[in-house]
Amino acid sequence: MTTISAGDLDRVVTEARAYQHPHFTGASADRFNRLVFTFRPFTGAEEEPQRPLYTWKDESLTPESRAFIDAQYDEAILLWDKAAFTAALKQATNGAKALWDAYAQALAAMEEIFTSMDTKPDTYWRATVSQLLTAQKTALDAAITWDHIGRAIVTVHDDFRYGSFSRAEMYEAAGIDASQWVIGDSYDYEAFRGGPVTREVRKRIDAQREHLRTVASLSGDRDPA
Repeated sequence: MTTISAGDLDRVVTEARAYQHPHFTGASADRFNRLVFTFRPFTGAEEEPQRPLYTWKDESLTPESRAFIDAQYDEAILLWDKAAFTAALKQATNGAKALWDAYAQALAAMEEIFTSMDTKPDTYWRATVSQLLTAQKTALDAAITWDHIGRAIVTVHDDFRYGSFSRAEMYEAAGIDASQWVIGDSYDYEAFRGGPVTREVRKRIDAQREHLRTVASLSGDRDPA
């Protein structure tokens, strides 16, 4: 039932009163006579709304009131799902901003040291290589830490994958700015993959070290990095 008159609405609300969801507070018709339900806010900690059983056997219900009950529970399930999704996402992203910032800073520091080696005097080369190795480890550790929380976030999305909301919608609902974050899909976090951010950092580290080995070899250094 998508539309209803004001007179019919009063009747079906009365007929369906024994089956109302506990959070239901009322229903009205908009200017197009479409049903609009109101509910007490859901937190997501409640049990998922379950459609009442055996309404089809209740002879006091008309087809309109049965349709009203179905529409009411459609809306209740949607609201609960969004509330539960939002609560789980907030929990999974607790502390995420600080971890992402730490990773971004560590990666930038690693890249800055590597780039600086093109202009470092030879007398500072080995010291700079040592600094780079330290920066590489810091960046890799930060990437691994981020991927742990990325996996937790993806798990939340997977848990609610059959819902009606996109990732962007849920980040907005939870008040989370994830625009800079790298978060893959569940397969990106399989054990043999190591996580998308970790893979990217390892790729960069491998490229840096291959460059250093080439420079050392061509310059006659027998102890390349």
